[in-house]
Amino acid sequence: MNIITTKDEFLDWITKTDSDYNEKGFKYNNYRVGSGMLTLNEVVVERVDITYKSFIATEFKNCAFVGCDFNHSVFSSCTFIDCKFIDCKFYESKFLELDLVDSTFDSCTIMCLELSDVITERLLFIDCPEILDLRLRGFGSRIITFIRCYLHHLDIEPIRFSDSFPKEKDSEKLDFKDCVIKESSFDRIDFKKSVFRHCSLSLIQISSCELSSETFDYSNKTPGNEFNMIDIRTILNSPTIEKTVLEHIFGINSSDIKEYLIDLTSEIQFQSIFISYSFKDQQFAKTINEILNRRGIITFLWEYDSPGGKTLKNIMSSNIKEKDRVLFIASKDSIKSKACQFELSKGREKQEITWNDVLFPIHIDNFLFDLEKEQIRPIENQDEYWKNIEELRKLNSLDFSDFVNPDSRDEHKFEKLIYRLIKGLRK
Repeated sequence: MNIITTKDEFLDWITKTDSDYNEKGFKYNNYRVGSGMLTLNEVVVERVDITYKSFIATEFKNCAFVGCDFNHSVFSSCTFIDCKFIDCKFYESKFLELDLVDSTFDSCTIMCLELSDVITERLLFIDCPEILDLRLRGFGSRIITFIRCYLHHLDIEPIRFSDSFPKEKDSEKLDFKDCVIKESSFDRIDFKKSVFRHCSLSLIQISSCELSSETFDYSNKTPGNEFNMIDIRTILNSPTIEKTVLEHIFGINSSDIKEYLIDLTSEIQFQSIFISYSFKDQQFAKTINEILNRRGIITFLWEYDSPGGKTLKNIMSSNIKEKDRVLFIASKDSIKSKACQFELSKGREKQEITWNDVLFPIHIDNFLFDLEKEQIRPIENQDEYWKNIEELRKLNSLDFSDFVNPDSRDEHKFEKLIYRLIKGLRK
């Protein structure tokens, strides 16, 4: 094995073309330094086939490799400071347990390059026409910028921290600008300091990561229908993601997705509900009842839950007293219904006694808001019914008028409104 202690010995080793090269491969492909680190300043290596060579314990400062072919080469326990790889090729190459500081890969072609346990500070990949199977894994901080690069199968694993490698404030910063990124995987990455700008993103996977509101913006595009995958944990870990980003990058058309997921993944307690409605609106009432039951909300719906052998008013009064809220489905028919008005009066009475919010209106037409007091019949009930109506009008009534007919219902808009209803019924 070669012992290299000087710059000239290094250049002689890296450019060696002895006729016995193949037979003495191990001797020529490996070296060791005399003691400590071998330090090389301002070394320039041009147009050399650096095949199956192993670099060890070497510090490169202000060095440049131009037009070199790093085929199956391995760098381990090295340091690169202010170095450049220009128009180089990397195939099945590895950088292991080393530092890359203020260094650049310019116009390089990369196929299967592994950076493992590498500390990268201000590392730049620029104008690289093909980066295929670049793998980043292990210990060490990562501050890397990609500009105008084509990246395919980029695989980034989380930084592992230990006593020897404690987590620092800005240990992870990955910036992508004007890049094409395809079929790549980001797993448990801290993207809070990172940005993607003017990139084409196709079939990338983001799992258990942390984003900031600045990580992605509307300048990024997704070609065709090749949307990218973002998992539940990333959405929950991150602040609310901008609607245009969700739509155009991840194919998610709901800006409320984070709140939906919180509902799905958190234990939420709901108020119990007495549903007040006209029998003429029973189909819609059954739909609402079924949706609430599926979400774990306890309800009373007359057709399903009223017991036999008791007076109607007793059933209504006792169940309104038992349940937390009265969900009133306001329509022309329910407001004209004596039974529904009785239920509203009992709900209002409970509200005044307990000082709790009891009445909860939704409406399926505008009769609640168009009605005048003088129109109320019978006259003797006019004051009581009007107090009920005035109390309902004080509250924000959700408008379900476009969703009564299931055949013409926009399911996406209906689901969003249901979400607002359910959100209002939380304890």
